[in-house]
Amino acid sequence: MRSQILALGCVLALSAQESPFPKPTAHHLAMKDMAGTWTAVARMYMEPGKPPMVSKGTEVNTLVAGGLWLKTELKAEMMGQVFEGHGLFGYDARQKAHVGNWVDSSDTWIAVTMGTCSKDCREQTLFFEGYDEAGRLTTHKEVNVQVDRDHRTMTMFVKAKDGTFKKVMDMEYVRAK
Repeated sequence: MRSQILALGCVLALSAQESPFPKPTAHHLAMKDMAGTWTAVARMYMEPGKPPMVSKGTEVNTLVAGGLWLKTELKAEMMGQVFEGHGLFGYDARQKAHVGNWVDSSDTWIAVTMGTCSKDCREQTLFFEGYDEAGRLTTHKEVNVQVDRDHRTMTMFVKAKDGTFKKVMDMEYVRAK
């Protein structure tokens, strides 16, 4: 009988409290404008002084898990092949950092990102360890900018031997109408 009373007390105490699940913070709410379907144009800078390789595709972003995470699915044409990428991004309140991961059909490694935001989270800078064109492990930097509700940009950099970041790709996104 005593264990039944204790169990009932626990249930009543829990039901009197707010939900134990976290509520989206301002960092999470800033992802709302990224949700939706986007047309994407990517420019990859393969060799200095040469024109970039251009690819076009579609990105679909969906808020999941109560608005705490943004699930990204990108499909494009790249070098005459179908390119497919998937990501999951959000804000880790414990680490006070924007975090995420990315996998795609161009390689077998996973990018695990961490970074910060500025300008009311309209600009986000993420870093991750990954491989460069020569297969060497190096630091990458990704800068995402929500220009307005219907336009976004992403610029990718790779850390060079001299410690500077060299632009290797940029993307422009326009919300599909």
